[in-house]
Amino acid sequence: MKSKTQALSREAALIAALHERFGPAPPEVILGIGDDCAAISLDGSDYFLWTMDTLVEWVHFDLSYTPLEKLGWKALAVNLSDIAAMGGEPRYALLSLGWPPRRDRSGALTLADGLARAAREYGVAVIGGDTVASPGGLAVTLTLTGVVDAAQMLRRAGAQAGDLVYVTGTLGEAAAGLEILKRGVEMDQELKEALIEAHLAPRPQLQAGRVLAREGLATALIDLSDGVATDLSHLCRASGVGARIRGAAVPISTGLAAAAPLLGRDPLQLALTGGEDYQLLFTCPPALAASLPRAFSRAGLAPPRALGEIVAGAGVMLVTEEGEVDISGRGYDHFRLDQKEEEI
Repeated sequence: MKSKTQALSREAALIAALHERFGPAPPEVILGIGDDCAAISLDGSDYFLWTMDTLVEWVHFDLSYTPLEKLGWKALAVNLSDIAAMGGEPRYALLSLGWPPRRDRSGALTLADGLARAAREYGVAVIGGDTVASPGGLAVTLTLTGVVDAAQMLRRAGAQAGDLVYVTGTLGEAAAGLEILKRGVEMDQELKEALIEAHLAPRPQLQAGRVLAREGLATALIDLSDGVATDLSHLCRASGVGARIRGAAVPISTGLAAAAPLLGRDPLQLALTGGEDYQLLFTCPPALAASLPRAFSRAGLAPPRALGEIVAGAGVMLVTEEGEVDISGRGYDHFRLDQKEEEI
């Protein structure tokens, strides 16, 4: 079970209460509630990683604009991103499918085609699960396991004041793609399709996670599912630090810059609070920063982008020409009644 908020919002408060009721984990559990994956020590040399995500109709997707095959892909991709955030390698998946009984069950096979395509591309074996009737909408739950060298595993905790904050790619395209799907905004077809694809078929950054873990280049790591404003807040809270990021340094693609005015949205806000980018956000000591481009280049990856730095204290401050503003936790929260992003 993963904690997904900074200050104790509705969702984090519920998770904290559940954690209290479940009690302490046994000694072989290296990481329990509160990170991207649970980690269990099996033989001393490797840790077994375990994660789970659920996608619920009308909460995470709408089938009026989400093809079932893309939904199958995304169900695995979001779990793969959790494995990436630990520096691990994925292994086996279990699928739990809640299917409305009045719907054509051939749709379940279409969903499975997308899941199988992602599994083949990322070397995952789907080995079982459960199917049930859902009296409401469709619900898709994936449980994924992985493995990581015990000496290499990364986690949310570990960032220290003075560390630099990096992200592995541009931000905000997925949020823009969702806006296009929901509102039917017209724009250049190639641009439109690219942004929609960013939302429907995210690409988990497994290779980047492995580079950071193998080379020992990160002090803390998290994947960007709920937006920088919220996920960097998670990392800071786990590490007992704060962060300052520069608005001018936030990587915004030319596509997002072109689409945002047509959507009537601020591209910086989409990039910081939109969520579902599934890039990796990590911290690195300044002494190792020069090694990052070389390590990523050797792996055939674009270099990560520096956003700012870790500071003493708490919270995430955004620095722009207008001054500083606290953006801690302003991304997605499942139990916030109004899910519109807060202004930054």
